[in-house]
Amino acid sequence: MTGMQILIVAIIIVFVIAFVVTILYVNAQSSKIIDVNVKLAESQHTLLTQNKTQTDLLEKLEEQTISQQRELDELYKRLKGQQDKVADLRQQTRGHCQQIKATQDMNDEELMHWIDVRMDETRLYTTPTLSLKDTAKALGLTQKRIGQLFKNNEKYANLGEYLTEKRFLLACELMRENPEWTIEAVAKEAGFLTRRTFQEVMKTGLGLTPSQFRQTLKNQ
Repeated sequence: MTGMQILIVAIIIVFVIAFVVTILYVNAQSSKIIDVNVKLAESQHTLLTQNKTQTDLLEKLEEQTISQQRELDELYKRLKGQQDKVADLRQQTRGHCQQIKATQDMNDEELMHWIDVRMDETRLYTTPTLSLKDTAKALGLTQKRIGQLFKNNEKYANLGEYLTEKRFLLACELMRENPEWTIEAVAKEAGFLTRRTFQEVMKTGLGLTPSQFRQTLKNQ
C-alpha cells in the first residue's frame, strides 16, 4: 500500500471510531435523559398523589368547619333562647313580687274581689283537681293568706265552696249558651270531676237537675 492509501485508511478508521464513540455517547446521554424523565414522571405522580391527598384533607376540614359552625350557630340560638327565658323569668318574678306586695296591702274585701277577677280572667277553677297549694301558686299568694281570707269570709266556709260556686255559675252559663252540649261536656268544661258531682251541685243550688234546668231554659 502506498502512503496515500495508508493515510486514507487511517482517516476512515478514525472517522468510524469517532462515529461509534458518538453513537455510544448519544445512547448514554439518551439513557440518562430517559432515566431523568422517568424520575420526573414518578415525582410528578407523587406530587399529584400528595396534592389529591391534601385536597381531600382540605375538603374534610372545610366540611368539619361548616359542621362546627352550624353547631356553634345552634348553640348560640339555644343560649339566646335560654337568655330570653331567663329575662322572661326575671320579668315574671318582678311582676310576682310587685303583685305580692300589692296584695299584702289589701284588706280581705279587696283581696276577695281581686281573686274573683283573676279567677274569671283565667278560669283557674275549671281544673277539677285544683288544690289550695295550686291556687296559691297561681295567684302568687301564700296558702296561709288564702286560708285566713276564707276563714274570715261570711259567704264561703273555705276555698272549696268558692271554687264549687264558680264552676256552678259557669256551668249554668255554658248550658244557656250551648244547648246542644251534653251534660257530661258541660260538667267537664266547667271543672267538675264527674257528672254526678255536677248534678248534686245543681240540685243543691237550684233544686233542679241539669236536665230540668235545661228544660226551663227551653221554655223561656
